[in-house]
Amino acid sequence: MDEARLRFLFGSVPDADDYADEDGRIALLHADRPDPDEGWPPPSIRVVIANQVLDGDPPATWATAVRLLGLGLDRHAAMDQLVGAILPQIEAALRGEDIDPAAYEAALERLPAPAPETLRAAYLDVVRAQRSVALGRLIELVAEPLGVDSADPAWFAAVEAELMLDPASPITMAYPDVVVHVPGLVDGIVLTHRLSAAEHAEDYLDLDADLAAFLRFPQPRVAQGALVVDDMAWAGPVDWLAPLPLDALLAVRVTGDGEVSVAVLDDEPVAPPGLVDLLRSVYDVEVAEPGLPVTGEMLVVGMLLRDPDVFARPVPPLTELAAAAGLERREDEFAHDESVWANAEEADRASRVVERLPTPEQRDAALEALDLLTAAAGDSSALRRSLDLLGDPDVLVTVLDELLDEHDQHDAERVAALVALGARLVAAAGRSPRAAVAEFVAATAAERDGRVLDAESHLRAASAAADGWGLVEDRLAAYESDRGDAAAALGRWRSVDAGEGEPDVMTVRPFAAAAGPEPGRNDPCWCGSGRKYKQCHPGQRPAVPLAERVGWLHRKAVGYVERRGGAAADLLEEYAEALAGEDGDLEAAYHEPVVVDAVLHEGGWFARFLADRGPLLPADERELGASWLTVERSVYEVADPTHVRDVRTGEQFETVGRIATVGARICARALPDGTGRRVLVAVVAVDRDLEEELLAVLEERDGLELLDLLGAGPPPPRTVLRSTPPRPAPAAAPSAAVLQLQERRERRWCDDPAPELGGSTPREAAADPRRHEALERLIAALPVDDPVTGRLGMRPDRIRELLGLA
Repeated sequence: MDEARLRFLFGSVPDADDYADEDGRIALLHADRPDPDEGWPPPSIRVVIANQVLDGDPPATWATAVRLLGLGLDRHAAMDQLVGAILPQIEAALRGEDIDPAAYEAALERLPAPAPETLRAAYLDVVRAQRSVALGRLIELVAEPLGVDSADPAWFAAVEAELMLDPASPITMAYPDVVVHVPGLVDGIVLTHRLSAAEHAEDYLDLDADLAAFLRFPQPRVAQGALVVDDMAWAGPVDWLAPLPLDALLAVRVTGDGEVSVAVLDDEPVAPPGLVDLLRSVYDVEVAEPGLPVTGEMLVVGMLLRDPDVFARPVPPLTELAAAAGLERREDEFAHDESVWANAEEADRASRVVERLPTPEQRDAALEALDLLTAAAGDSSALRRSLDLLGDPDVLVTVLDELLDEHDQHDAERVAALVALGARLVAAAGRSPRAAVAEFVAATAAERDGRVLDAESHLRAASAAADGWGLVEDRLAAYESDRGDAAAALGRWRSVDAGEGEPDVMTVRPFAAAAGPEPGRNDPCWCGSGRKYKQCHPGQRPAVPLAERVGWLHRKAVGYVERRGGAAADLLEEYAEALAGEDGDLEAAYHEPVVVDAVLHEGGWFARFLADRGPLLPADERELGASWLTVERSVYEVADPTHVRDVRTGEQFETVGRIATVGARICARALPDGTGRRVLVAVVAVDRDLEEELLAVLEERDGLELLDLLGAGPPPPRTVLRSTPPRPAPAAAPSAAVLQLQERRERRWCDDPAPELGGSTPREAAADPRRHEALERLIAALPVDDPVTGRLGMRPDRIRELLGLA
C-alpha cells in the first residue's frame, strides 16, 4: 500500500492487518482524532473516504486529496473537504436513493470550499441580519458571495452541526426548517418569572423554563454589574436581587446589547384570548416529527415567529401557560404524554451508547441487547440472544451502566430489576458458555444491592464458566486484594497479562513477596502463640503491619472507583475535566492522584467503598479506613523532612515519606497510619497567590471547585505511600572525586532496568506521566548518604533533575 495514502488517512503507517477491514479503519481514524470535542466529521463518515482512498475507487478521491495537500491544506482539513463532497451521496443512500457518481466527482472538482470559519462567520452574519430565515434561502444568501454552489448544501453541514448543537450559539432551528437568531428575535420582549427563595438568597435567576429564551445572550449585564451564565442560570453581583420581595412576579427584558432589566409586577397579568392555544399549537408542530419534549426556548421562539407582539407586554409565566395548555414540565422541557418522555429517554440512551462504543457493530449489539432486556417479559430465547450480544466486555459494561442508570430517580427500583434479571439470565444460560456473562450480570447486580459476598460467588461461577476471561479475572483479583491475599490477587492479574507497571500489580507485588511460603501444618504458628499452625491460623498468611498497608488500602479504594462504573465513573470524568480545563490533557488528568482522591473524599465515594467492600476488608483496615472519613483536605507547610504543619489549625504531624522541600506549601490529606504518623496523599504544590482562595474552597468541601482551582496552578508532585528513613543533618561537603563517583552512579541508575518498574528504566518511566507515582516511590526508597557510617548513597533531588522531574 502507498505509504502516502496511509499517512494522509491515519498520520502514520500502521500494520496491514490493522486496516484490513472497516472496523480496523474506524479504530485508526478514531485514534487519529481522539478528542470527542472535535465532533465533526466522525470516524463513521471519514471511513467512507478512507475506503475510497485505500481501494482507489474512484481514483478522483485520492487525486483530489493530493491536489488539496498541494494547495497547502493540512491532512485533516483536506479530509474534511472530501467529507463535504461525499456527504450528499451518503444522505441519498440513507434515504434509499441511488448514488450519483458524476455529481460526486463534480463536487470533488469544485474543492476547496471556503474554510469552515469563513462559512461560520457568513452564516452568522446572514442569520443575525434576518433574525429568522428559511434554511434554503439562508444557504443561497451565504453561498452567493462566497462562490459556493447553493445546490450543494454539504458545505454547510459541519457549520450547521456546530451552530445548532452548541448551547452557547446564538442560533437554533424552528419548525419548519427556519433558522433563528434567538437574541435578535427576543430583543426587547418581556418574559415573567416568580422569584423563588433560593434564587433570592443565592443571587441567581433560573433560565431553564420561564426565561429560557434569554439563555443565548453572550454578555448579559444589569446596572450592578455583569451577569454570568452558569448552568442555565444568571449568577449576578452580590445582593443584586436583595431589594426584590420574595415570591415577587418579575418582568424581565433583555435588549440586543445584553442589558437586562428586572421589574416587580404589582398586578397579576391575564393571558389574552388565544395565548394558551397558540402555545399548544407551537408545541404540537415541534413535537410531531421527532416525538421528543420541547424546550421552553422553542415554545417562545415558535410563538414569536407566529406573532411578533405576543410578548410585547407582560403575560403569565411560560410554565403556567404551558400547564394551562396541558403540558407537563420536567427541568427545561415540556411534554404532553408519558410516551414523549420515554422517547427522550430512549434517544438519550442511544446517544450515550454511540458515544461510549467506537464501532457500529458494538453499538448495534448494545442497543439490541437493551431492547431485549428492557422488554416487559423477555422469554428464554430473547435472554439467550441478549447473552450472545453481551460477550464483548465493552458492550456488557455499557449495557449494565444503562440498565442501572444511577442518574435516574428510581435507582433502587433499577437495582432490584437488575437482580431479578440476573437470576433469569443465569437460569436461561444453564451450563452453556453464556453462563459467564449471565453470572457477571448477577454479580454486578449483587454488588449494587450491597451483597458483596454474593457477588463474589457469582464471579467465581463466571470464572469457572469462562476460564481466563479478563473482565472476570480482574474483578476477582480485586476481591482477593481487598481480602488482603496479595499472592492470589497478583496471580490472577498476571494470569490475564496485567502489566508489571499497572498500579494494582505494583501495589500487591511487594506484599505477595513478603508473605513467603505457607507454614507446614505441624509447624509453630507464625503468630507466636506456641500452637501448631493447623490449630491456630490455618490458611492465613502472616499479617503485614497495618502501617505498611496504608498505600494498599488507599489503592483498594481507588480500584473500587475505577471499576464500579455508573455515577462513580461519571464523577471521575467530571473531576478530570475540571482539572484539565479547556486546553489541558484530559488523559493525564485522569491519572493525577488528586482527581480520584477528590472523588473518594469530597465526592463521598470512600464511605461507599467502606460500606460496599467492608465485608471483604481485614478488620484493622476497616477500622483505619473509618478514621480517614473525618480527615479533611488542608494546606500544609513542610516544617522539616518528617513533619508538616496544618496552615489552618497550626497542628503539626509526623509524616511518612519525603513529599516536598522544607518550607514548601502543599495541599493534601494527612491520613493516619495507625502508629500516630500521617501519610500524605494527593499532594499538590500550592501557589502562594492561590493559597487564600484555596483555603476558602477547602472549607466548602466541593471537589469540582477544588479541581477547577488546582487546574490553574502548577502540576502536582506525586504522592508517596512508603516509609523512608529520616534524612540526617547535612554533613561536611564531599570531595570533588566523591561527587563525580556519586554522579556516575546516579546516571547509571537512571538507565538501568528496575524490577519495580516492570523491567523499564527510570528514564523510560519518567517519560510516561502515568508511571510517575511508581517512579517516585522507587526514588523515595533509595538509600541516602549516611554521615555516621560514611556510606555513599543517592541524592533524590539530583536524580529527579536527571530524569526531568525537578
